[in-house]
Amino acid sequence: MDNPSETKRPYRPRRAGLTWIDFLVIAATVLVFGAVVMSSRSAERTLPTLSALTPNLPLQPTHAADDLAVIGARIKLATGPWS
Repeated sequence: MDNPSETKRPYRPRRAGLTWIDFLVIAATVLVFGAVVMSSRSAERTLPTLSALTPNLPLQPTHAADDLAVIGARIKLATGPWS
């Protein structure tokens, strides 16, 4: 073991750093990321905006502001003994 003709060499791997399995994992990751981005974009396009919904909403007049007894009853109901 102490032979002077033997010199120590640094370790060098025999294969490349990435194997074909590593490339498959990278490709699958890229495909999944792309699918998520595309699905979120299509969902954004299909959802209506609030400004598109507001003209279609019917107007509902409330008469509770006119009657103080109704307002008091609603407050008592909201703050009843069960809360």
